[in-house]
Amino acid sequence: MKRPRRGRPGKVELDFDIVVDAALQMADDDGLEGLSMRKLADDLGAGVMSLYYYIEDKEALVDAIVDRVAAEVEPAPAEADWKESTRHLAMATHQALLRHPWAIPLWSSSRPGPHRVTLMEQILAALASADLDADVVDLGFHAVVNHVQGFARQRVGFQTARSTDEARLRPGGFDVDLDEFPHVVAHIDYHRSGHGRHDEFAFVLDLILAGLERLPGS
Repeated sequence: MKRPRRGRPGKVELDFDIVVDAALQMADDDGLEGLSMRKLADDLGAGVMSLYYYIEDKEALVDAIVDRVAAEVEPAPAEADWKESTRHLAMATHQALLRHPWAIPLWSSSRPGPHRVTLMEQILAALASADLDADVVDLGFHAVVNHVQGFARQRVGFQTARSTDEARLRPGGFDVDLDEFPHVVAHIDYHRSGHGRHDEFAFVLDLILAGLERLPGS
């Protein structure tokens, strides 16, 4: 993370990147609830009003740090075909969200910045290169990005409630007699055994891409 520079004694030199990088680190450390303009200014050793020269308000700051998460997604290799490109971008976005779980619920609600828009363009361009019908490109885009965000939300939710989940997965953790639900019991065993042999995120992503690949014209 870039650190603020000091010019003449008592004066901290800031720029947009320094402010956003510090805010991103604060969100990673303390969650969004721990991020405030005053705390950020204290962390940077600057006056709180000086931040508003670079960032309009906290909402704009949150938009900027979400966009910085999107900046971590590397483009797909130039030689990749549409399926490889889409898979690469989806996997990389999923990993970026898991590194910054506070960003998951904001991925659809925050105002997209340049890195988010670039990522959207790359996924849409990859799908368009499959010669899918225009509306199927949009449907495929939604299927992929909803899987990315939804699976990340589920993964983080399970980790956050791990102790509750472990209690629920024990035989006495349900309010019903599980002897009457053998398939549910088998599914519980799947979770208790570590999700079997599959990378669940990649497995479902590949199902989505395989379905698109089978459509006429792809």
